[in-house]
Amino acid sequence: MPRKAFVHDLQQSIQDFSHCRVSDVAPGVEDGSVTFTYTYQPAGVAIVIQALVTDVGDYPSSHMYMVYTTSDNIPAHLSTALEDVGTLDGCNVGHMLSKVAKTLDQVDAGSETNPLNLDDDDMDADDHVVDGSDPELDDDSDVGSEEIWSPGSPSHNHITRSDPRKSSELRGRVATLASNRRIRSDLKAVKQAGFRVGHLGGLIDNAQDCFVTVSIRVSKLGISEEAMHAWHLSPSQYFLLLIRYTAGYRSSDDLIASGSFHRSQNVVFRVGLSQHYKIPLDEAVQAFSQLKKKYGSSSGREPSESKDANEPSGAGTSKGLQPLFIGSPLQDLMNERLLAMINYRSAMGFGWGGAESYYTDHQGSNLLSENIVDNKYYAPESSSRAAALPKLVTNDHLAAAVTKPSFPLIAMQFALRHLVRCTEFCLVCHEKVETGFEALKPYVCSKPLCLYQYMAFGFGPSIEHDIIAQPHVVDLLISFCYSSAAFGTLKNLPTGLALAVPNPSLMPARSQNPYWKSSFPHAPNETTAPVNVKSSSPSKLYKAKLDQANMELILSSGETVLFPNQWIFVMMTCGTVQQRFHCRVVEALYPTIRLGPPVRASDIVEPPESKPQPQTSAANPRAPGNSLLDPARLPVTTLPSSEATRTAKYPEVEFIIYDQNFDDLSFADKQYATCMLLETLPAVLDMKRYLQSKSGKDMRLKEWQDRISPAAAGVLRWIIASNRSCIVEVDHLTDGSIRASEERVTGMPEWMQFRFAQGAPDKEKRFIQSIRDVTSQQQYPSLYAWHGSPLQNWHSIVREGLHFQDTAHGRAYGHGVYHATDVLTSIGYTGGHYHHVDGSSPASSGGWPQSHLKISQAVALNEIVNAPQQFVSQSPHLVVAQLDWIQTRYLFVKINNATTFDKDVRPKEIYAQDPNYTPMGSDRQKIVIPITAVSKSRRPLTTEAKNGVKKMKTGNIVETDDCVLLSDDTDVEDLQILIDDEEGPENKPSVSAKSSHHSHATKDKVKPKPLETPKTDFVPGILDPTSLPLLEPPSFATPMATKALQRELNSTLKIQESLPAHELGWYINRELLNNMYQWIVELHSFESHLPLAQDLKAKDLKSVVLEVRFGKDYPMSPPFVRIIRPRFLSFMAGGGGHVTAGGALCMELLTNSGWSAVSNMESVLLQVRLAMSSTDPKPARLEPGKVRDYGVGEAIEAYIRACNAHGWTVPPDFQTNYAVADNRYDRPLPIAPV
Repeated sequence: MPRKAFVHDLQQSIQDFSHCRVSDVAPGVEDGSVTFTYTYQPAGVAIVIQALVTDVGDYPSSHMYMVYTTSDNIPAHLSTALEDVGTLDGCNVGHMLSKVAKTLDQVDAGSETNPLNLDDDDMDADDHVVDGSDPELDDDSDVGSEEIWSPGSPSHNHITRSDPRKSSELRGRVATLASNRRIRSDLKAVKQAGFRVGHLGGLIDNAQDCFVTVSIRVSKLGISEEAMHAWHLSPSQYFLLLIRYTAGYRSSDDLIASGSFHRSQNVVFRVGLSQHYKIPLDEAVQAFSQLKKKYGSSSGREPSESKDANEPSGAGTSKGLQPLFIGSPLQDLMNERLLAMINYRSAMGFGWGGAESYYTDHQGSNLLSENIVDNKYYAPESSSRAAALPKLVTNDHLAAAVTKPSFPLIAMQFALRHLVRCTEFCLVCHEKVETGFEALKPYVCSKPLCLYQYMAFGFGPSIEHDIIAQPHVVDLLISFCYSSAAFGTLKNLPTGLALAVPNPSLMPARSQNPYWKSSFPHAPNETTAPVNVKSSSPSKLYKAKLDQANMELILSSGETVLFPNQWIFVMMTCGTVQQRFHCRVVEALYPTIRLGPPVRASDIVEPPESKPQPQTSAANPRAPGNSLLDPARLPVTTLPSSEATRTAKYPEVEFIIYDQNFDDLSFADKQYATCMLLETLPAVLDMKRYLQSKSGKDMRLKEWQDRISPAAAGVLRWIIASNRSCIVEVDHLTDGSIRASEERVTGMPEWMQFRFAQGAPDKEKRFIQSIRDVTSQQQYPSLYAWHGSPLQNWHSIVREGLHFQDTAHGRAYGHGVYHATDVLTSIGYTGGHYHHVDGSSPASSGGWPQSHLKISQAVALNEIVNAPQQFVSQSPHLVVAQLDWIQTRYLFVKINNATTFDKDVRPKEIYAQDPNYTPMGSDRQKIVIPITAVSKSRRPLTTEAKNGVKKMKTGNIVETDDCVLLSDDTDVEDLQILIDDEEGPENKPSVSAKSSHHSHATKDKVKPKPLETPKTDFVPGILDPTSLPLLEPPSFATPMATKALQRELNSTLKIQESLPAHELGWYINRELLNNMYQWIVELHSFESHLPLAQDLKAKDLKSVVLEVRFGKDYPMSPPFVRIIRPRFLSFMAGGGGHVTAGGALCMELLTNSGWSAVSNMESVLLQVRLAMSSTDPKPARLEPGKVRDYGVGEAIEAYIRACNAHGWTVPPDFQTNYAVADNRYDRPLPIAPV
């Protein structure tokens, strides 16, 4: 253990450390600190020195010290010497004491007049000067020949062994150069692997607190549309990994050498979503401040996720880090275990699966040399789902035998492993989830502790968000669970949640509940319940008097102990009226117990002659006296008023405390308790009204503590969190009616419709692959059919998917999932023909009492691979055994409230069905399925989409062929750290956009290189300007813009003269500069492997011609950059390169949103060229056919269109600066190749 090692080393140093000037070594006041006294002999000064280990958890390998003195009036040179000691990384206590003493000794003994080498005997490895052959030292321009000395050099007297400060500076500079080179190498590896990389807060030159961002577009992760919807992801978002280095950058070698197996404060992770490839620095700092709060509290949910962790975050243009649906567990996994995994893999050669298993089996302990490693950790990981994922997601950098692995790349690959394959791992213990079914949403394993932590620490979904966003889906899930529990078929129960419930054995006889009677004989007999159930302290039936007017219990002396916030179940009989209710204990002032408002469960049976007055209840929210606007008066059940209750002033009641552990109940009692708790919940719409009334406050259901008991809230949360399917409302039920919609399947009147998706995240891919393998050549590759099942089975179906492990209605036609083309056949299997023993049907008594939908039946509409000859049976049912051939699309439920349905509207675009297998609807007509039922990749292209010219409207969003998923611009500092291989200004001019002075200062040292054999086919100076359609020459000029442009033009032309053409990649012809506000630039010498370079060569073109125009507000406003020639292929037609359909550049840098007044034109041209060379999301291509020019007007329109589509700000003076005066330029002109 780190702390034990520190204490041991400290005690050893107290006993054994010996130095003539060091005394009184002892533990310091603070944990992890050492105090000692150093005697400075020339002055006889005793100096008390403190050395504090910043993080004892990193001791004895990767820790640092803070060394300081608490003494006053010490000599200034001694104080300076202490500052020069540094952090003494990785030194044990004895080594630290020796180094500090030697440093202070050198202040007196290490002068030029009295040289003394104090390190001859035991110079530390890290004190040696790096070998002179190190390329970093050779290439560094800042460490010149005047500083690199040898004993025979003329400058030897400047740096000697007795001048520790200069020697230390030299060693530090060499180490800094080596660190910079490693940082660049690591980040380039990330870039080459296909990710976007950035940095914040400075990274090179030993920056102490810095950030690295690694991101990837969600659309590239191979996640299906169904999974994206279920996980609240948008294809246009970036998944972003944010790494914070609190004590400087650490390479993988450093981390492996440190032997760290636990959380490190020096490297911390944060994951989330972003609209850009990186986030601003202030957002990064805020993200980690929230993370710190999280780890310092008992709550597992992050502050940013407490309210809307599952809110779809595709909208908006925020540059901050947006919450991820599994953000909390993924961050915990990476911060707690990643370093240990890397160490295991490095030392033992495991794969990720083996390292994860080893960590779990050995509790994350350090590797010991004597350990015998089981061969199971070396077994290849088997995952059929991983095989279908893109290589970008499944690549393993550590397994590639790289000599210097990139730590950011390793971390990103590990994060993607647990993001894209999240349904395979438990969200708490992170072990593989072994289930017999596939799930679309992640959950926890079968361990009770994992389920408890998942619920208690807030790792699950936000039930408040689901209630507000999709109340009818929540209603549906509760109804399914209630039916399953009432029929005794609820297999997976809410155990492990520490639910405290009233003991069912003390509650009234169940025979009084007609619905519960109907549950048997299907449910297990209570007498056959397990007998080995542990019982908590026996519950008791208590008696007391009830003051109904004040809602107070009057206890007998010493009767019981009640505490505030406990819940009780109260039973009272007054004459022929039976009253039962649940309530919360508000205050306990014995013998009086003040109660909260009564909550009446629906299992109370009123005698027929009893006629209670209208009451406020969940089922009757608009009863007299109920105000939905007042949260305090939101629906709660009040006691019935009767003559018997009025005459008895303080009637005697019996009550049961919620003190029975749910897990200790028998199987049948658990079913009963689940129903009882659900019956105490208010209607979902009432919950929604309550949450909306708390808008802007603490919007959590647990705050409604007088209405919802903790046990009922726990079951509700379990129902929503354990749902493994994606269910989305198609019908929007408002004001008692369902409006017609093109999203509806026609032919099913009086049935409410939901989109329904199940299976693993790659289930849709496997289904599509099955179609390609089996029926791709058929006119109708798939068919649709119905599947019906009793209401009590649907709780299991929405969690486990369709399978045939259990037999409910026999299998007369073979093993498989049964389907029918006639919905009435499937409805026959929903249980609608069953009747309870009291003669009632499920339609009237079989659902959750508070349900607004009053569901009685449910059927699914599934898409199936159209290969009936390979089905188990074709008649009278379609029996399909291949589960990958079945994909659920719609869920239909029969509702029994007063809802009215508009007449169906036939969809404009429909899915073509096989005439031989077209399903029949409830209106006895063939159903019509909208094209939106299938994934976008399978929908036929429209004529407009094929041509790639016209706009396509989707809702209120206009997607054009020039603005679809275009990558945002790479910041200049991120380009610089990737491009600048050398530190010296003589090697390459700076591309920094922060200051143009740096570029100017380095130009004087840059000498033009002699001309060699041309490495490019570009020939400068042959462009004919008379053939170019240009904007009208500017008629304005301002002193500010003119002065800035003079400086920029001179600087840019100097750079052009200093570098070879093939390295620069752009060219400005001085002779064409007739106006300083209008530049003609040619981009050339593109990488030969790019499709753009190949297209240029095929058309015998040497360059891409740009027009760069500056407005009167420059440099406060960006220049307008457009392509003149040649025309590029539009995005919808397969092109890319950030070029709009009109030839303008679609880059945020060139708008007021992304422009900076300190940006220089050198960096602008570099970024434009890089954007044009980008293959993300598609490479740039030239338009086929003759070479044509872009018109001026279409470029201006395209620029404005791109800004509007992305939410970027158009410069205020854009329209006036670049107005089209001559319409002849709006017509593209064909020209011959240049």
